[in-house]
Amino acid sequence: MNISWVIADGAELDPTQNIDALKKLGSIWGSWRTWRAYQTDNVICHAQVKADELVKRKFQERCNFYIPDSVNVLLGRPPGVRLYAGDFVHDVIRQEEIVALHLAATTSDIVLLLGWDLTKLKPNPDRLESNQAQHHRNLFHQAIKDYSQIQWVVVDHPDPLAPSLLALENLVTDTMDTVLALATD
Repeated sequence: MNISWVIADGAELDPTQNIDALKKLGSIWGSWRTWRAYQTDNVICHAQVKADELVKRKFQERCNFYIPDSVNVLLGRPPGVRLYAGDFVHDVIRQEEIVALHLAATTSDIVLLLGWDLTKLKPNPDRLESNQAQHHRNLFHQAIKDYSQIQWVVVDHPDPLAPSLLALENLVTDTMDTVLALATD
């Protein structure tokens, strides 16, 4: 059984938690913003400017570094980077999180989600921010539906999930202690 973690950009792990315990269960996927705190194994960077900066620092030698195929071409096809196809039609925040969901699902039977805020979206007077958040949530929801054969587990979510997510049969919540107990079974 293949298990992966997808760490959200805003994740805050208990400081006493050992990252090795998470890695014992499976590889960690996330954006470039998660790498320092979580030693993310599979790092996604969707933005050309940041990808260029990271490639110049040879970041792809420290992890499995994924960039969009379109950015790869613009950067002159640097060696050692991994690619994914596709782009976002809508204005979306934290694009790397959405890409990480899809990439992790292609190699996993179970995907553990850490640090995701999946509560009901709060009204936001800023229409652009509201639309971006809604697009992000819709893409999250669609990824869970698209990979219906995958069991998605939201770990240590402090509040109830948004009602629209409760209808997804392959999305559940659990505690970190219960999830880490899988490593000892």
